[in-house]
Amino acid sequence: MEGLALSCVVLVTDAAANWYANYVLDPAVGVTPGRSGQAVVPALALALVALIPWLAQWFAPSARGSGQPFQAPRRS
Repeated sequence: MEGLALSCVVLVTDAAANWYANYVLDPAVGVTPGRSGQAVVPALALALVALIPWLAQWFAPSARGSGQPFQAPRRS
């Protein structure tokens, strides 16, 4: 779960930083290579944020309750 949260934070802050660099600091008008490439990062961030409830079930602790990784029974 921590990895999902960290990836969301990284993608959202990266999208914000790219927006600031491409639209506030860059004086160019219109579509630039940086602006067209920057459009991918917010799309990835939105997709990850939207999919977190679905993805979280794969990373949640199992119903075994021990929190320990599964170990197959030993053969004698």
